[in-house]
Amino acid sequence: PPLPVASVAMEGTKGAAASAPRRKAAAEERHVCYACKRRFPTASTLARHERDSNLHRRVMEKREDKMRKRKRDLVMACRGLRHQIIEVDEALQSQASLSEFEQSQRTVLEMQLQQVLGEYGQAQEFLEMARLNRQVKESGEEQPPKTREARVGKLQLSAGVACWQSNKDVQEDRYIIDIEFESPEGHTIAGVAVMDGHSGSLCVDYLVEHLGTNLSRCMSSKERLTDETLTAAVQEACAMTDEDFLKKARQTEDLDGSTLILALVYPQLEPPAGNASRTPGCCRLLVACVGDSRAVMCQAAGSEAEVGGAQLMAVPLSDDHKPNREDEQRRVESRGGSVDFEGVWRVFIPGPCKFGGQLIQRWGLAVSRAFGDLLMKEAERYDCVGVAPGGLIIATPEIRIVDLEPSTDRFVVLASDGVWDVISSQDAISICAAQASPELAAQTLLRRTYASNSDDNITALVLTWRLLS
Repeated sequence: PPLPVASVAMEGTKGAAASAPRRKAAAEERHVCYACKRRFPTASTLARHERDSNLHRRVMEKREDKMRKRKRDLVMACRGLRHQIIEVDEALQSQASLSEFEQSQRTVLEMQLQQVLGEYGQAQEFLEMARLNRQVKESGEEQPPKTREARVGKLQLSAGVACWQSNKDVQEDRYIIDIEFESPEGHTIAGVAVMDGHSGSLCVDYLVEHLGTNLSRCMSSKERLTDETLTAAVQEACAMTDEDFLKKARQTEDLDGSTLILALVYPQLEPPAGNASRTPGCCRLLVACVGDSRAVMCQAAGSEAEVGGAQLMAVPLSDDHKPNREDEQRRVESRGGSVDFEGVWRVFIPGPCKFGGQLIQRWGLAVSRAFGDLLMKEAERYDCVGVAPGGLIIATPEIRIVDLEPSTDRFVVLASDGVWDVISSQDAISICAAQASPELAAQTLLRRTYASNSDDNITALVLTWRLLS
């Protein structure tokens, strides 16, 4: 079913009176620091305590230390359970007839393993929240929003995001949850994006700061909103953002780059002839992909009226730009680059070059399209022989446009490759569909991703919608 929306029941006069003490108690509880076991009169005093209190800082540091120890214990428990499962599997394979006891034993061990893995993901979620709170306190900036609501045409959009540093030393994933601009006619276009930086965070931060503005600027130059004009605006905005960053990168010889997966929802002003169901106010979804961050839609395979509900399918909305993708490899090699496997498939420059005051013998990248990555786009400027102008990698987005049908299309998941490396598209939509809100869906997906041994930065953004009456 679609992501549930919380509902509020109306109470009669008697029920409202009876619930007044409960509401008062709930209001008091909202200003409690459970870590320090202290109650505060207002939200501002609670926030000041969490921000400035040395007691609170010491308590939180102690809780983090306990959680790290708990994580280590859970890792040992996982290893022990996996070892037992292997032993049971070996015993089952050696038997002429399957033992009901050992089959039952394996089922129990598998259930115990899944429970431990769930606790492992929850432990990391606690540490991620503690790290984020610490970073917000040190920087003095507000925590970026994790949820967003917007109205486009006949649809009310809801988005939620989760972004974890995971086990990496730095966080180079980013997201934008509040893209919004207008068409020349004044219609709202709303969107979200996930980006995965590499070789530093200069490029990915530049995208966060400038992509939305450039989309608005490029759309404003069009005469009207159509599939073609919005596609052109997205292509122009990507080219503009990439070139503007490369100008800065040339000055300091920066290697930073970033992927992008972008989703824009916009009203269809001119429905196709002969399709009576596509009335004015119906919406379409544009997905633009640069790199290997991915978008997947959850779609119902059958009618909602069917007994037992419709089966949910994962429908891909983008194709990863991996170096060994046949068309991508042809383009890279036609310009003098090579594609080789070193841990993963990578695009390589054909020889040594001089960059940043150093001689670089060999340089490669695990995606065939990206923003930034100055050396991969202009290797010939840095004494690399055999490279044709035009770049071994490009920032040209592949764009796909689909109708949004609220009766069958449920939500979209955008995520960085740290998620897709260990979670299949079908598993991702199954995990998200069972949650009560987009933000909880994104958090749950990251818990499962981390428990599946992803060591990369991981980001998941869930966008859902409902039809307005």
